[in-house]
Amino acid sequence: MIPAVRREQIKKMILTKKNVSVIDLSQSFSVSEETIRRDLKILEEEGILTRTHGGAIIENRVASTVSNTVLENIFVENKQQIAIQSKHFIKNNDVIYLDSSTTSFHICKEILDLNLTIVTNSLSIINLLSEHSNIQVISVGGSLSTSRKCFIGRNAIQSLSKYYFDKAFISCRSLSIEEGITDSNDNDAVIKEIVLSRSKNTFLVADHSKFNRVSFSYIASLKDINHIITDSPVDNDWIEYAKVNNITIWDTTENPTHLYKEQY
Repeated sequence: MIPAVRREQIKKMILTKKNVSVIDLSQSFSVSEETIRRDLKILEEEGILTRTHGGAIIENRVASTVSNTVLENIFVENKQQIAIQSKHFIKNNDVIYLDSSTTSFHICKEILDLNLTIVTNSLSIINLLSEHSNIQVISVGGSLSTSRKCFIGRNAIQSLSKYYFDKAFISCRSLSIEEGITDSNDNDAVIKEIVLSRSKNTFLVADHSKFNRVSFSYIASLKDINHIITDSPVDNDWIEYAKVNNITIWDTTENPTHLYKEQY
């Protein structure tokens, strides 16, 4: 395995496990411990992790970023379950916004049988929908971010000012009761902020690893969200906050079909 590929695999492992050891990595990749230490040093310089005695832990700086290529292979089953749950809230003829997150890509795969208008800045979603004539696709133009596989910048923002949505599904890097919804990328954060202000119903899709953390760029208050869809039950602080602020939190063990039929 070439070093660059091995380091990508290490990134995936630490994002999933939150910490890794030099010994375990050495055995997993059949390389020397010294080779692994060099890999960890490079990844630390990239801001992915912090080296510790005998291993490394995930970097928790507010501005740390990870490419979509890495994120596509993290918590895949969790994202699929969130996508299945999200489909309950989408019906024929909706105009929806899907952001450039890997979770939104999984949502898109679940709704290919519906007649929809989908607005997105995600290159992956645009490519997926290109062969589905039952879905009208509106691309948010702008500058292409190759690492995030999405369109950003001034033209993307101007394009969004022309549209309103029945429902918007966005993800984030972090969410916190005290600090709200945040992201590690300022360009992504601005687009998501605009989308939330132009949607009748707003859905934050976030797996358990994103709760109770803060990232670099503010997107919106949690009070701007109608629903949070996540992959596991939340603690009592979140339940109480949601009740007070009229937010519905759905985890993937619940069935929202009755609510969907009544309101959506």
